Amino acid sequence: MSNKNVNRVFLITVAVYLGVSLLLGYVVTVPMPMNAGLILSQALVLLPSLIYCGIRRIPLGEVVPFRKMKFSVWILVVVCTYLMYPLLIVLNALTLFFVDSGTADLMGIATQNHFLIATLLMAGLPAFVEEFVFRGMLFSTYKKSRMLPAVFLSAFLFGCMHLNFNQFLYAFALGIYLAFLVEATGSILSSMLAHFTINFTSVLMTYALPKLMEAAGGGMETQLPSASGRFLSTMDEGSLFIMIIGVVFWAAIALGTTAGGIGVYIAISKISGRWEHVKTMFRQGTREHLLSISVVIAAVLAIVFMVVSII
Repeated sequence: MSNKNVNRVFLITVAVYLGVSLLLGYVVTVPMPMNAGLILSQALVLLPSLIYCGIRRIPLGEVVPFRKMKFSVWILVVVCTYLMYPLLIVLNALTLFFVDSGTADLMGIATQNHFLIATLLMAGLPAFVEEFVFRGMLFSTYKKSRMLPAVFLSAFLFGCMHLNFNQFLYAFALGIYLAFLVEATGSILSSMLAHFTINFTSVLMTYALPKLMEAAGGGMETQLPSASGRFLSTMDEGSLFIMIIGVVFWAAIALGTTAGGIGVYIAISKISGRWEHVKTMFRQGTREHLLSISVVIAAVLAIVFMVVSII
């Protein structure tokens, strides 16, 4: 696989995704069931890559880095992911000062499903599909040229594919972490597990928080405040000040937990026998250019869509 070819596949993915989304949003008058919409969105991300591999007869082993992981590595991946979680919270909160939440409606969907169904649709399915495409198809191809640009480009495209500025920033950071995790373990199973952990935590909190608040309210039904975003324009000065203090508090926590996460990451790479690879991985590669007109057009389409969505 070449960089140009996978960039064309990504352009097709973005074009098809946006085309179908606009068709369903403005042409088809019959509303699609929410669960079907979630499945369709993931299918639109996955199918172009699968079709490309099928047409080119590319073995999945070439696209998806796979190695068995020790049980201790599975545990440490979860621990490392939770240590990185406060950083994602801070990045999410920073964007909410300026734009609407990209997940508020999605989390609302979760409560309309059984917990196991919500976990499958909102944690399991995206973890498999998005890791196959972004850490498999894209990153595994890009890194043959240059590792560090491969990490950042695949993460940037991962952020773009979320198609809203709120999710873009923390998805970009998450994509960087997930790419490094794949290199530490040599297996996409690690990034799938980490991705699942992040999404599953969101689903779990969506179910648990209302019940905890109801219990704290003495059994009275309590509604969670909506984190709709645009805090700068929707909050009064007092509420905004409290929000800023909260972000600063979480940022301080994130500094400590991220440092701890780096330590756990080193342990993961050593247990996986990949520490020497991790130390030298930025020196490897063919120096082939990663960017092409196809991926630039795809990124521009995604960014234009995000801009139009907030106007």
